[in-house]
Amino acid sequence: MYDLQKLFSHLKKLILNRNTQSEQVATIEELIKLSQDYDGHKRENAVLRLGMMGDPVAIPCLIIRVNDWVPQVRDAAVKALSKLMVDENVEAFIQCLPQVYHLQGCHRANHQDVIRQVETLLLTETNRGHLLAAVQSANIYVARLCLNLVIEHQVVDAQMLLPMAFASKDALVRAHAFRWSGVHYPQVLEKYYLSLLNDKFMPIRKASLKHLLMANYSAQVAEKGLVDRHSSVRELAVKHCQANGNDVVAFYREHLTKDSSTKAAIWGLGYLKCVDALDKIKFFYQHGTPSVRKQALNSLLKLDSRNSKAYLLNGLKDPSPSVCKEAARLIVKTQVYLNAKALMDIICGSDHPYTARACVALSHQINKWERVVFLLMLMSNEQVVSMFNEGQIKSELANWGDGYNRSFIQPTQAQIYEISVLMAGVPATRLSEHFRSFAHALKTLSIH
Repeated sequence: MYDLQKLFSHLKKLILNRNTQSEQVATIEELIKLSQDYDGHKRENAVLRLGMMGDPVAIPCLIIRVNDWVPQVRDAAVKALSKLMVDENVEAFIQCLPQVYHLQGCHRANHQDVIRQVETLLLTETNRGHLLAAVQSANIYVARLCLNLVIEHQVVDAQMLLPMAFASKDALVRAHAFRWSGVHYPQVLEKYYLSLLNDKFMPIRKASLKHLLMANYSAQVAEKGLVDRHSSVRELAVKHCQANGNDVVAFYREHLTKDSSTKAAIWGLGYLKCVDALDKIKFFYQHGTPSVRKQALNSLLKLDSRNSKAYLLNGLKDPSPSVCKEAARLIVKTQVYLNAKALMDIICGSDHPYTARACVALSHQINKWERVVFLLMLMSNEQVVSMFNEGQIKSELANWGDGYNRSFIQPTQAQIYEISVLMAGVPATRLSEHFRSFAHALKTLSIH
């Protein structure tokens, strides 16, 4: 009898062990899925078991469950997460820092203790190296949070931190390090100003140039600023050179023929209103590079404002979409008026669909009745309509209807006559629901 009981007990232990092993080996993904179940008991059980398994793969889902709507699940998630807070899982916690700090804005419970525990783990002597390395993480949100922790808790000195921060691909990481070191460690930052003139983020380049020009005037530094890729930096350098009696115009004339600084030179001659350089700028308006033509267009408006409309209309027909887009932006900025006929002439005079789209966008700037004329002209022209899909036409009609009551301007007799003639020319196949609403609005003014 005793032997039989002993045998049953041994078999029971074997069965329990086998079940436990199969659950642990096969169910890490199932447990993560179960932690999202609608049943709170299942979520609680899954969370506790994930904590016992100790796999860092579970950390993201446990952080989510820390803010679960059931208190028991939240408590279980905190306990499970605490078991995973070991040095071996530091990298996983670093990658989950955005989710950890997201808990600050979750108010089902006070999560400050969990956040402090994670910070304590990362700030231990053995893990500070991982934290510092993450300042250069490919995940920009992780990099920013790690930099905040390093600065706030003074993990390393500025001499060690700045090279890593300035090597980051994220502009905000570099900008934060720049501001912080400028306030607290200006002497350490001093040796980086020259190299930061090449930073991709304009505010850093501008601040560095300003400091260098104020600290000790250098012709080489000023010249670097004069050909910077951003106009704000160039303006700063121009004003400084002029204040020091340098011939900026001669500098830009010299750089017109240098490929690397041609655009900056074109901008500079326009900015300084060098009217005698007009012919050279016109030459660059025919240049093969779209970015050069775009800059030349901007300078031509400053140097030859009487012919600005002609330059802008040519810009709309440019073979490059970027030049066309810039011309449309400048038309709005300079308030050049184009009526319906002028817009249609531009569309018909170009083979580029982006020119047609730019003109449709510009039609939003004219009064609502002139825009009716334009839309009817567009819909009655099969060649032009083929540049748009049906959804775009419907969208323009709906847009006109939505803005109908925003203006109480009345149509002129000439517009009424033109609209009446054009209405008859719109193909019946184009009488969509939006067009019927459009036509109904016109009928209220006896326009058929």
